[in-house]
This record gives sequence, structure tokens and C-alpha cells, in this order.
Amino acid sequence: LRGLHNIENLMATLGVGMARGLSFREMVPPLFAYEPRPHRCEFVREVNGVAYVNDSKATNLDAMDKALRAQSKPVVLIAGGKDKGFSFDPLRSLVKETVTSTILIGEMAESISRSWAGAVKAEIATSLADAVERAHASAKPGEIVLFSPGTSSFDMFKSYVDRGDQFRALVQALPQTDR
Repeated sequence: LRGLHNIENLMATLGVGMARGLSFREMVPPLFAYEPRPHRCEFVREVNGVAYVNDSKATNLDAMDKALRAQSKPVVLIAGGKDKGFSFDPLRSLVKETVTSTILIGEMAESISRSWAGAVKAEIATSLADAVERAHASAKPGEIVLFSPGTSSFDMFKSYVDRGDQFRALVQALPQTDR
């Protein structure tokens, strides 16, 4: 599991288990067997040395913040979606520190681009498929393509699950090539 938020969740789980009388020894095997749920910083695949991570469940700025902080390598960020009436300004400094470029989709694309102007390179894609293709073309080995929209999906998709499933399918279809 990646990220401080997941360490906090693990500590809370251990605390509850101990309060219920479980020993540390009893709790360790299930914790090591734990598989994160889909669409939550889910590793999809590595292509040409670039890791693709599906965080479609990130439907707000706090979730996007945690996803960005959980990455240990430079990020190409795919973000955007339905306009929920909030600003992406609060993430500007974090994006400047952790993101090499952004590829923006949906109703929020222009607004996010304005919020982060001068902090990070931004491209606006016409669809999720276009965004994945752009990320595939621009990401360098050792980088992470993180799909963490930061807002809801209802402008282009049925749900965050539909959005994440489409992202996963697009990434699975990417060709491995020698660069």
C-alpha cells in the first residue's frame, strides 16, 4: 500500500484488532494478503518503463492530494471531470512539486488549466482515450501516469467505476515498444 493515508488506515485497523483482543500475530497474515479495492491508486500495468495507476475513485481534491503524495516518482497526471463548483488552486504548489505535466479532460479541463497555469505544463484532451494516448506518448521511463480526476465522472461517464474501467482497458491496450 502506498501513501501516509494508508499507513494511518493500517494503524487504525491494528488498534481496533487489539481492542477486540486479537494478537499482532493473528492480524499480520490478513494484512499482508489485503488487496486494495479497484480504482483506488490501483496499479494497472507498466508500459515501456512507465507505471500506470488508476485512481478513478478520487472524486475530490483531498483524494487527489493523497494520491499525489503517495507517488514516489514524477507524475504525469490525468485529471478533470464534472464541474462541481470548486477551485483546484489549493493543489497548485503540490502539483508544481510532484507533477511533470497534466492532461486534462471533461468540463473542468479549462478551469484546472487556468488554476495551475505557470506551475505545470497542461494539455487538454478531447476524451479519456485521447488523454491516455497523450500520456503514453509523453511519459518517460521511471515516471508514473496517475489517473486521479479530482472530481466526479458524470460529465463523460456513468460512474467512477465506469471511468476507471475504461482507463484500465485503454492502458491494457497500449503497446509495449522499444523507445
